[in-house]
Amino acid sequence: MGTIRAMTRRTTVFSAHQPAVAGPAQGGLTRRTLLAGGSLGLMALGLAGCAGGGPVYYTLAVVPGAVVPLPPGAPTVVEIRQPGIAGGLNRDRIVTADDGYRLSISSTGAWSDSLAEQLGRVLAGDLAQRLPNAGVFVENDAVSTTPQAIVELSVTRFSTNPQGFVALDGTVLVRRAGPAAATPVIQRVTLQGARAGNTLDMVRELSTLVGRLADLVARSLCALPPLPDPAQG
Repeated sequence: MGTIRAMTRRTTVFSAHQPAVAGPAQGGLTRRTLLAGGSLGLMALGLAGCAGGGPVYYTLAVVPGAVVPLPPGAPTVVEIRQPGIAGGLNRDRIVTADDGYRLSISSTGAWSDSLAEQLGRVLAGDLAQRLPNAGVFVENDAVSTTPQAIVELSVTRFSTNPQGFVALDGTVLVRRAGPAAATPVIQRVTLQGARAGNTLDMVRELSTLVGRLADLVARSLCALPPLPDPAQG
């Protein structure tokens, strides 16, 4: 299972030292200055303590699965389009629960980058591991080529469901590339994992569900109509 990385912002507090007191003639003033300085110092530390509780950042990870052999004529170059994310999920803070009428959002946990980018990247990594004889890249990737097949994903749930289980709901479309491509394969996806005791467990389980989605996509790619044989064209 992949490793989920959690990153925390740290706040460094700098404090100014009080100047040295020169001479007993300033004793009263010095005492007031020191008391005032001490109060300001405590105030600064209190504010720093409040500001130091920054978000904990989480990222999805690739979860290895079974290798799927490509049949003859199956696409060997696959493009993952950037997934569409439901508006309620498309935020920096992690949605931890969705009971159908109310979203629960983590007060401390946040995604390390946009959820759409993470999903596209991790799905591509999962798929590349399962289809080692195929090239898989994400839409608008720096390194890309002309695809033979396209994978599109729309996500409507990516959190715990009303029953308390981690779930991934959405729609996935797999099709041949090109204007003359055959009818695409469209599947409604409802994947359910285990319960999660905390945000880290939930993100780990969500990564596993993305891996299971990659298993489904790999089988769908292998089931696409074969490419026409150029020798017979």
